[in-house]
Amino acid sequence: MKLPAGRGLGRPPADWGWFAVAVLAAGCAPEPKLLATGLAAPSQPASVAALVDLPGWPDDNQAEALPALAASCTNLATLPPEHDLGGHGTAGPARHMQRICAELDRTSITGAQEARAFLERWFVPVPHSGESAAEGLFTGYFEPEVAGRRTPVPGAEPLYVRPPELVEIDLGSFRPALSGTRLAGRVQDGELVPMPDRASIQQGALAGRNLELVWILDPVEAFFLHIQGSGRVRLADGSVMHVGYAGFNGHPYYAIGRTLLRRGAIDLHDLSLQSIAAWLRAHPKEMRALMAENASFVFFEERAASTPVGAAGVPLTPRRSIAVDREYIPLHLPVWIQTRVPVPGGGDAPVARLMLAQDTGAAIRGPARGDLFFGHGALAREQAGRMRAPGRAWVLVPRSYAHEVRTPD
Repeated sequence: MKLPAGRGLGRPPADWGWFAVAVLAAGCAPEPKLLATGLAAPSQPASVAALVDLPGWPDDNQAEALPALAASCTNLATLPPEHDLGGHGTAGPARHMQRICAELDRTSITGAQEARAFLERWFVPVPHSGESAAEGLFTGYFEPEVAGRRTPVPGAEPLYVRPPELVEIDLGSFRPALSGTRLAGRVQDGELVPMPDRASIQQGALAGRNLELVWILDPVEAFFLHIQGSGRVRLADGSVMHVGYAGFNGHPYYAIGRTLLRRGAIDLHDLSLQSIAAWLRAHPKEMRALMAENASFVFFEERAASTPVGAAGVPLTPRRSIAVDREYIPLHLPVWIQTRVPVPGGGDAPVARLMLAQDTGAAIRGPARGDLFFGHGALAREQAGRMRAPGRAWVLVPRSYAHEVRTPD
């Protein structure tokens, strides 16, 4: 496949673990249609029967998303042809996507027009909830860079490696209906019991075991690093250490933004990564108690510098990869979104864009949820931290599978 350079929407990414989730506010907002953002929800066309009917379809440069699709194709090629891609049968057996991937590899794409023609030939749009594109909630995530040290520093917060006793279980291995549901704990007297929660670890439950990987100078940044799941650590000599997700303690994720909303400490209009971080720094005596309300705790490993990798096992592309609930939207499928994104200097702007479902997240649950990957750097942090908007999405389903479903043997 030959692709143009494009307009370069993304920033250079780095290593990234699958546990990436939305900003701390994710999951604490009310139903999307009630969001008090002052923004109108995107308009919904009366009928979307083909890609050309999608709102904003002619205005995107879909060629910029094809490298992300090609990356997913490398993973799809390893699957048995009859492997069900999931999403309650949304995409069908892998052979349908594999056929598209083979054609993509043979096709010369020279720009947006050719990219649209290719997609229109091979895919049809399907709203990911019900008969029309359901209004949902879109948030954002990014890869942070924080200051740290390889040796202990007073007041610094350690990142821990995965404890050797940690056991993670995919319940789908035992009950297909529970596919994607994971438990984590440790074995004691032949039974799986919980690992220490965040509060216990903050109080020293893992201390003295030589499990510290690196010390993060700012405890608030360390906490956000847990939320994002991976990042870059800038060391004293200016070098960068790449850290990524290596496991978690099995306790449920809790968005501490909920507590701040309930207390009236932050108004819903102002809720963002930035406002939560500001509150934590302004209340050092209450900071750790609030953090401990999120019992989930992530373990890390050092990684070589590389392109970010999501739950789909392929590189993430800034502003073209999206985290979804794989129970409803199969990984590796294209997704057309219509929402609003923050812009530099404040405010936001409407966007309609082709994305690839290539990641998941603990806070990304339900058919009408999406988490946009913004990449690395100050702009990515600013946009991801403020990203919370209503929107709609359509899954692009292989045309051959849609035809097969309509005309079964």
